[in-house]
Amino acid sequence: MKLRTIVRISLLALVACGTDPELTYVARIGETSLSKEDFKERAQKLMETGYKHFEDVNEDAKLALLNGVIARELLVREGLRRGLDRELSIAREVERTEQRAVMNKLYEEEALHGDYTSTEEELRAFAKEREYDVEVLSRQIVCATEEEALEVLMALQEGSPFESLVPIYSTETIQRRFGPAGQLGWFKMGHMLPELMEPLRTMDEGQLYPHPVKTQIGYHVFRLDKRRHVDFAAQREWLQEKARVQKRADDMEQYVHRLRREYELEAHDEGLKALTAPDGEEQVLFSWRGGQLTTAAYWANLAASHTRLDSAARYKAAENLAGVQIMMAEGRKLQYDRDPEVREPVEQKRDALIVEWLYRTEGREVARQQPITEEDVRVYYDANAEMFTRTDGKVADLSLVYNSIKTLLRQQAATKAMDAFIARLRDQYSEDIEINTEALAEVSLQVLAQPGEDADKGE
Repeated sequence: MKLRTIVRISLLALVACGTDPELTYVARIGETSLSKEDFKERAQKLMETGYKHFEDVNEDAKLALLNGVIARELLVREGLRRGLDRELSIAREVERTEQRAVMNKLYEEEALHGDYTSTEEELRAFAKEREYDVEVLSRQIVCATEEEALEVLMALQEGSPFESLVPIYSTETIQRRFGPAGQLGWFKMGHMLPELMEPLRTMDEGQLYPHPVKTQIGYHVFRLDKRRHVDFAAQREWLQEKARVQKRADDMEQYVHRLRREYELEAHDEGLKALTAPDGEEQVLFSWRGGQLTTAAYWANLAASHTRLDSAARYKAAENLAGVQIMMAEGRKLQYDRDPEVREPVEQKRDALIVEWLYRTEGREVARQQPITEEDVRVYYDANAEMFTRTDGKVADLSLVYNSIKTLLRQQAATKAMDAFIARLRDQYSEDIEINTEALAEVSLQVLAQPGEDADKGE
């Protein structure tokens, strides 16, 4: 059905807006009404995300912000008209968002009914059980291969310092995380990798462990520098929160197991054994009352990570996928998928993905088709010399900033292309856009403080 509204631009119409008690909206785009509160919230977000900084949010500024909100609504509408919500990458991401929202709703309404506070006795037992009452200070070098780890171990035993070996042998990820000395800092024992916990429990301070230890991130060569007990009072608040999270997790896990029993989840060994490549015959992996998980559904969700999984992990991944589908079936049965608390984040995600898609295709792609010449770069460089002036007063050579200028011009071209696209949408949907200027005038927006303003006021 074609959307139709009346554009109020005459004085008579504006008076009518002021007298009609139902016209409390700031704008309408088709069947979507933007209330004063909706506009205020979205306008503040626009200013927070750098849309534009206004020294004074006057009527012109509010109208500019409103036009920004309308532009986004038009982009979403155009994207839905084109069927972008059915585009595979968008549809999958929206589906994942819906799954998370429905599952969270299920947990909150059906699973989490307990008292998640803990007594001091319970917290002390929790800290001891999880080994949060002991911290260790250690140095580690994590190697990609066992051969490298043995070389490191031999070098350390011969007296080479950790600092000299970390840059040579430790993986880049570990170096970025823990620095050039391999110093991990103080870690609770309960937060260490499981394979390292047993050695660190029994080692003496200052001892180098005599063998490399393999974990999921590599081969560890490590020394225990110090071990200390953690004062209970100092971490009581932290323990209270950790225990609360764990109790909630336990209740959620019990609820999931109960659902799987109620839906009679069953594994199909023949299909699971054949789960080696995506080009095989389609088979059933798990079935339950009212549904099933096939190899096709498995590959659609886990193709990217499959090669990193061993057979046990593949079984667990497939079982988890089946569990998600069961929870979705239960959520739909209880109509949680229609709940506003669920629909809002799902639609927000869909809209954001549609806007990004259109910006990429109508902005960036159009901009890439427009060549940026050396002359364009030179003109910008000459016209904006102050941007490239160093602290010593000299202007940076063009060759040093050439690529940066080219990227900036490309971004400007993308913005210009997007502005032109939005202008076309405004014309295309002009009959569906209605602005209530009196309601807009009644909205009060707060100017965002710029960095340093608060400090200046305090002087």
